Amino acid sequence: MTYDIGIGRCMEIGDDTVVVKLESVMVERLSPGYPWQRPGTTTLRFKRDLCSAARPPQPDREVFVDRAALSRRTMGALDLAGNGKTISVDLRALLTNLDPQPSAGPQPKGGPGSRKSAPR
Repeated sequence: MTYDIGIGRCMEIGDDTVVVKLESVMVERLSPGYPWQRPGTTTLRFKRDLCSAARPPQPDREVFVDRAALSRRTMGALDLAGNGKTISVDLRALLTNLDPQPSAGPQPKGGPGSRKSAPR
């Protein structure tokens, strides 16, 4: 199954790379246990071809990556403190706990909370 994953806000788009300001949950997946002291400072640089074809990256908008593209070993450069010092990370970690659950489907009419008349 393939679907897109939103990971953060687009900071920069290059010819073949994208830089994203990461959401805290994504930082935790890429660097578990990192004491995230200043929210909004961590960035991730990765290959642009990992981005969703249906929702390509746009400046200052949410960046979506294709789940199927992340399922193979793909590396990115993580700048935890926003100071230009990066570490190499395996982007497959972004898939942690992201298995979608099937929809519950339509609910039958007359379920809990519905108003039915009493039989006469």
